[in-house]
Amino acid sequence: MDIGFVWDENKYQEVTKKHDIKFYEVVSAFDDLNGYEIPDPQGYEDRWLWVGQTFKGRILAVVYSEEDLPLYRLITAFDAEGILLDEYKKRQGI
Repeated sequence: MDIGFVWDENKYQEVTKKHDIKFYEVVSAFDDLNGYEIPDPQGYEDRWLWVGQTFKGRILAVVYSEEDLPLYRLITAFDAEGILLDEYKKRQGI
C-alpha cells in the first residue's frame, strides 16, 4: 500500500514559519531506515512521533496520525532535541 502525506495548510504555515521546515523535507525524514517511532509523548491517542534524518541531514521529530490511511496526517515537525535526539544518536551508535 502506498502511503501519502497531508498537512492542514494553516498548521503547515505555522510550522514553516516557526521551524523553517518545508513539507518535502519532513516527508523525507520518513525515508530514514534508522529512524524510530514512539507513541505521542503528549499522550494524544492515535498519534505517533517519528524521529528521522532528512535528505538535508536534519534530525526531525514529526508528530502524525494514521487516521486517514493510506494518508499520514502530519500534525507538527521540529528539530529533534534532548531525549529525542539522544535516543536517535544512541540507536545509530553515535
